[in-house]
Amino acid sequence: MFKFSPSFLRDLVHKPAADRHRRNREKHTVSPMIFIGSWQLQHSETSRTHSLVIGPDLTVNIDHHTIPAQVESLTDNSLVLLDHYGYHITITADHDVPVQLFDEADDVAYFVLPNPT
Repeated sequence: MFKFSPSFLRDLVHKPAADRHRRNREKHTVSPMIFIGSWQLQHSETSRTHSLVIGPDLTVNIDHHTIPAQVESLTDNSLVLLDHYGYHITITADHDVPVQLFDEADDVAYFVLPNPT
């Protein structure tokens, strides 16, 4: 007669769940593609507009000036950059479209709008 060892039963119960979680993590990679492109920025208080271009390497240009910054984090709905002064620039998205840029240095939020056609 075949006897089941406690480790065999434990592996039988726990390994499939562990494998399933690992496969889910592997499938769920965050794509920066939703942040790449050109938009207009509108100051939330003054309505002044600026141009925003985010390149494939996540380089940020505002009004044709490159903002020296490094990517600190990237999620499904946010891109957080750290500028060379130590301040964060956070771009948030809603339904895979950037909608807001927050500049921590100036404590200002900008609406991200599509470029006029």
